[in-house]
Amino acid sequence: MILKKLFFVVLSAVAIFSFDIQAASEKTKVLYPENNCGTADGSDRFSVVGFKNYPPFSWVELDLSDTAKTSYNYKGFIFDSVKTSLNDMKIQKINNLVMDSVQQIQKAVLHGKTDMFFMSYYVDEAKSGADYIYPAYFGNPFVVVSRASKKIEVDDISGLKGLKGVIRREEEIEALISGLLPTDTKMEVVDGAETAFRKLLSGDVDFMITSPYAAEAEVRRFKIKNKVHFGKKVLRHIKYFIAFSKLSVCRKYKDAFAQQFAEQIKDKSALEKKLQDSIRMWADKFADDPPLQYTPPEGE
Repeated sequence: MILKKLFFVVLSAVAIFSFDIQAASEKTKVLYPENNCGTADGSDRFSVVGFKNYPPFSWVELDLSDTAKTSYNYKGFIFDSVKTSLNDMKIQKINNLVMDSVQQIQKAVLHGKTDMFFMSYYVDEAKSGADYIYPAYFGNPFVVVSRASKKIEVDDISGLKGLKGVIRREEEIEALISGLLPTDTKMEVVDGAETAFRKLLSGDVDFMITSPYAAEAEVRRFKIKNKVHFGKKVLRHIKYFIAFSKLSVCRKYKDAFAQQFAEQIKDKSALEKKLQDSIRMWADKFADDPPLQYTPPEGE
């Protein structure tokens, strides 16, 4: 009788131990956030920040469902993949932080004011306070865009010698491009695609350095597709990363998010389709607007 009881105790202990091992294994496989990371039953939200006005990659629109306060939702091809990945991890409450510049965003990341920056350029991790997910999820090519009536094709950036160009401030590439330009190349930095394209088409500048994806979204919006020429030579690829703040309480879920996000972007053809869909979405918002008005330069 004593042996039977002892045998039963041993079996029970083994069963409990096996159950604990299995539970621990399942917990390791799926890291679901705690209540302070945006779960449905939690009080806190998971904060994300991206570029405020950079279609087709990310832009913000007023959240009309929130009548209690002024709030915004991110749109654009990469945010859809970010949101789906977070939702798959049971993160339902997402706080869309909106900031005016990359400098403000980087400061928020450094001080833990946001959990994630989903359109981050690489900045020294020791100084930025950012914990990057590798590899970069996208390489944005930057090219020369010129007037169709005065096309500019260059083999490299030195071919812009003596010319005048424009960069859109919201693309945040001035610091990444200016040091590569010939010393006699003049550059203007302006706010907004409308100002930049009007300067180009009016002949105030000879060229624009921009992403062909961003330019495509805007020329469709402004209905000026036949007025501009896209250079074939890529002057520089600028890589985009997902980055967690090192001070975020949700940083421990970085690896789990990275796995979910990798699944979202592994099909490159599907990712390209999302990008093109976002370009169309942006253009469709302005379908009823007239074409961009400008004064063509004399003789063109």
